[in-house]
Amino acid sequence: MKLTLGQAAKTAKRSKGTLSKALNSGGISAEKDDKGRWQIDPSELSRWMSANPFPNSLENQSETLEETHENSVLGVEVKMLRERIDAMTAERDRERGQLVDQIEDLRARLDGAEAERVRLNALLTDQRERGAEPSKRGLWRRLWGKSL
Repeated sequence: MKLTLGQAAKTAKRSKGTLSKALNSGGISAEKDDKGRWQIDPSELSRWMSANPFPNSLENQSETLEETHENSVLGVEVKMLRERIDAMTAERDRERGQLVDQIEDLRARLDGAEAERVRLNALLTDQRERGAEPSKRGLWRRLWGKSL
């Protein structure tokens, strides 16, 4: 009794797509019936299965375990690197905030120093407007105190 593609896939525990590729490439010899469906001989399927072992054989399982272990190690390393990046980003943001605060403080001090400098400069130089100077009085005017 011959198997259909679906029955062969269940028997071989493979996908229909995998068996279809093998049929089309000539890896499995089979015939098509009147309706265009594959008719696969069980002995031919058995021959193909022994030539193409299931991906989860013991050899492949050890490779899969090694890959899984390597992936878990890489996953841990990626996690650690992401944590370091997050810590460095937080530190950078904290330092940036401190620098902004320091700049604001220095600007305030500079503005205060500028105002103080202007005030002291005004004290050192007489900034009052000068009116017309009184005329100089001579000796007679100073003694007698009268205008002549």
